[in-house]
Amino acid sequence: MDLIGMPFRCARKRYASFAGRAAKSLILFCGLAGTSAAQTEPAELARRAGEAMAGQRFSEAADLYSELARSFPSEPSLQANLGMALHLSARDQEALSPLRTAASAMPSSFQVHFFLGASLSRLGRLGASIEPLRHAVRLDAENPFARALLADALEATGSFSEALAAWRGLASLEPGNPYPHAGMARCYEELAARSLDELTRRDPESPYVLRLLGYGRMAAAQFPSALYLFRQALAREPGNRSAHEAVAEIYERAGRLEWAAAERERADALPAADCSSARDPECGFAAGRYEELARLPDDPGAEELFWAARAFARLAEREFSALASLDESVDQLRLIADILAARKEFSEAAEACARALELRPGDGGLERQLAELLFRARRVVEARPLLERFLRSDAKDPRWPAMLGALLVEQQEFEQAIPLLESAGALPDPARATARALGRAYLATGRPEEAVKHLRTALPTDSDGSVHYQLSQAYQRIGMRSEAREALAAYRELDERARRSIEDSASLELTPPE
Repeated sequence: MDLIGMPFRCARKRYASFAGRAAKSLILFCGLAGTSAAQTEPAELARRAGEAMAGQRFSEAADLYSELARSFPSEPSLQANLGMALHLSARDQEALSPLRTAASAMPSSFQVHFFLGASLSRLGRLGASIEPLRHAVRLDAENPFARALLADALEATGSFSEALAAWRGLASLEPGNPYPHAGMARCYEELAARSLDELTRRDPESPYVLRLLGYGRMAAAQFPSALYLFRQALAREPGNRSAHEAVAEIYERAGRLEWAAAERERADALPAADCSSARDPECGFAAGRYEELARLPDDPGAEELFWAARAFARLAEREFSALASLDESVDQLRLIADILAARKEFSEAAEACARALELRPGDGGLERQLAELLFRARRVVEARPLLERFLRSDAKDPRWPAMLGALLVEQQEFEQAIPLLESAGALPDPARATARALGRAYLATGRPEEAVKHLRTALPTDSDGSVHYQLSQAYQRIGMRSEAREALAAYRELDERARRSIEDSASLELTPPE
């Protein structure tokens, strides 16, 4: 999910203006005014610090409050002002100590707890940021910035159910804000995946698992594999009406209307769910009571996990639709692109990113995101000029030589690809995809010894046997015949497995109801 990780981003756009307003409200130190000479200097420092805060000259304010705090170390309001000024001048690590001191002494101060959580969040210490942000939300439930940072931290640390509540609260405060809808869509998708993972752990071949996988393939319009999975589920559970209905829907969406009608007849001949009972999960799902089905007990059974997973998936789609229905904006389109990319729908993600660029021409971040999405979508003609441009402008960024090199390998421009891939592969932890492309390039240019090293690194990525085949060719060329035979045998096994899977799916696509 490298395209959708967004620590602190959810509130960052509007956070600066809020921080300025918060700064003005957090000038707490006001007790130094007096008439003696000893008091004059601290009072003057306090006045200047307050003016600097009000004028958003935060670095200057931090230096002044630091000087005051040394003179009055037990004054919590000074520690609060110092910590806030340090945070607002991007000195978050320094801000932690005074903010923690102030938070202990001032449990009812929203600002102190908010800025402590915000500093921890910006430092990437999201788990540690949760409690001060929770406290800030308890103190001011109407503050959208605290809710946004809390939701983001909870989601990033895997507390998806609690993150949902925080995102939902933000959505109620700001109905037009795209971030809570995107956050809820991501959380629901993660919870659906967790339910499927638990079912798979218990029984990977159960009809529940097969049907869930089938619904997922159907949602992605992968009809052959969806049909295969539902047929496998029906082989284990022949009388399941909803599985027959799913097969009928697959036929309908594939344009096989006669076959769909026959499958509908078969489904109609089976007993329907008894909806006289309000607790029947199939009836609840049909009625759209997804939130009810998503509330799992402490020790859920297989059926409960199945319906929860389906409910979470529907809720995710509902939030994604809500996100897409908002007024078009750069943030909204970028979030749509992030979610589509996480689903590996890279071409659709690129389209959303391109629309965002139309709204904000010349945005470097969007242009770089578009380049990566076009590369992942294998839209070579559009991706190549962008990758070449950023290779020139971002010389120290390893993404561009890695992506452009892989693209050139796909276009069989091996000699041009090798130096790019070598520069990317020289990193301490190069990607296996880079090693795969580099091994292929070396083999194609007659350098089998170099190819072997990189192809071995890429073996864990080999799902269809192609890397093993290339490795066997490289071994053969350097006289390592025994190793070549082993690699070729592994290739044949993987290739046969992939071929059978493709053939099974293809035959099912063309097979009428039995």
